[in-house]
Amino acid sequence: MAADLAALRRDRAKASARMSELVAAARGRSMTDDETRDFEAASAEVTRLDGEISAAEGKNTVDASTTISRAQAGEIARLCAEGGVPGMTATLLTEGVSVDDAKKRIAAAGEATNLVALARRKDSSIPEDLGAKMLAEGKTVEDIRTALFDKLVAAENDTSISSHIPAPQGNVGASATKASMERQLGRAGQKKDA
Repeated sequence: MAADLAALRRDRAKASARMSELVAAARGRSMTDDETRDFEAASAEVTRLDGEISAAEGKNTVDASTTISRAQAGEIARLCAEGGVPGMTATLLTEGVSVDDAKKRIAAAGEATNLVALARRKDSSIPEDLGAKMLAEGKTVEDIRTALFDKLVAAENDTSISSHIPAPQGNVGASATKASMERQLGRAGQKKDA
């Protein structure tokens, strides 16, 4: 059942990504009729999948109470705490995942956290919880890596790079240095009269 829920979340993420893609393509202009139809279809798909995910989560709650032993629940809680994602415990227990599946998802969460931390070194505007949010949406570590790469590339494109030394501004050169020294000496009362 957890695999079905993950598949539903992946499908929802794809439909949501398609909506974002269409909005980005139409930025600065109105959507074409085809884009509008595609957007509405993707929106309807997201709504349908939200309903199926809610239903599956409700069923998983019932299943989890009957299929997870106390020992498994304790092991999952311990793994979440050691993996640095204690907030994930409730989700995993509610979904009724096995200890092996929990290990995989905790490892993915850890990797996502590391990827976001590395990306934030370069661009601090990236939200700290981006990886957790994307995993909750059913996206994979590879999807997170791609999203971070796209954000960093976009930031790099906004950065101006010049291959020449800028022209000096204001008073520069030997005459400016001489004038500055004369002012300093004059203030100190050591200026020599010519």
